[in-house]
Amino acid sequence: MTDYGGQPIDSASVWWQNPQFDNVVEVATDKDGCYTARVPEGKYKSVASIYFPSYAHTALKSGLPEAEHRLEFWVWDFIADRDTTLDIRYNRMEVYGLRAFSIPGAMPAYQIYVRPMSLTRTYEWMKTAKPSSIVHGEDLSGIQQEAQSKEARECQWAPHSDQLKATVWIDGEEVPILMKQEIKEYYEADEYGNAYLLTVDLPKHPKKGLPYLVFKVELTDLENGDRGEGLYYMEKAKYVK
Repeated sequence: MTDYGGQPIDSASVWWQNPQFDNVVEVATDKDGCYTARVPEGKYKSVASIYFPSYAHTALKSGLPEAEHRLEFWVWDFIADRDTTLDIRYNRMEVYGLRAFSIPGAMPAYQIYVRPMSLTRTYEWMKTAKPSSIVHGEDLSGIQQEAQSKEARECQWAPHSDQLKATVWIDGEEVPILMKQEIKEYYEADEYGNAYLLTVDLPKHPKKGLPYLVFKVELTDLENGDRGEGLYYMEKAKYVK
């Protein structure tokens, strides 16, 4: 594990989680930023990592200079079926809620849903708004939801389209972004935020032999420099021939 300058991060936590965001396995990095873990075979809702002294929720209380605050790194729907290396980097942009899918009957392409979370923008938003909901790392399946009200306010955690740079790789091959659509994400009746739907091309040199595709998305806020990346594992569909 390193930062974006290539410096190793010591004593960072890496954990594998179930759908309720409970930790199943947790390990820590050493002084060289390396870690190893033995995890039960299967599919995990997420893999996440952070160095807790720099994590925003902790750093705000400890008095760490704001420039050194960080958000998490996430892998979504991680599949543990073989030895895997995760080269983790994170900074002040969290690539949250990452999903990839294809639309049946549409032109051959992949759709990627992502909620960028800029720490700089989140802090600015917190100064002017009293947060009532931050949908983040929580099991919300049992909550009774209401329809969005006409007076719902926007939570500005993500840059707008002209301020967001996105780069996508599939199995290590960079693919063109064909369309970048800024959309609303419902948080609760009186709050919503901005998320993105990225339409990307198919890889020209697809890898064979793996039962899944690995999507890597890197995001940069062009206004404040916040940067981060995340991974998504998409199982390949198996249909009757």
